[in-house]
Amino acid sequence: MPLTSDPSGEFDAANNEALFFAMFAGDNRIDCRVDIAALRDRAAEDGSSPNDVIETFKRYRSTIERIASEQYDTGATMPVVRTHQRTPR
Repeated sequence: MPLTSDPSGEFDAANNEALFFAMFAGDNRIDCRVDIAALRDRAAEDGSSPNDVIETFKRYRSTIERIASEQYDTGATMPVVRTHQRTPR
């Protein structure tokens, strides 16, 4: 079952290693994360500031969520999006 976006759009960027966000499998909340390194790498490739991970997350949220959903469908209980899982622009 593909995950769906959290309608609140909330996320937690307080951790220095990962940004945390939620998705849903039906009524069940699934905690997900994207490595800060992946966001910095993506920003650098875009020519943006690698320190602006929040804006990079917002720009690529749908892609990040798709990757997290694919991981969940293959058995991950807490999907983690990493640099090598990024997709082209």
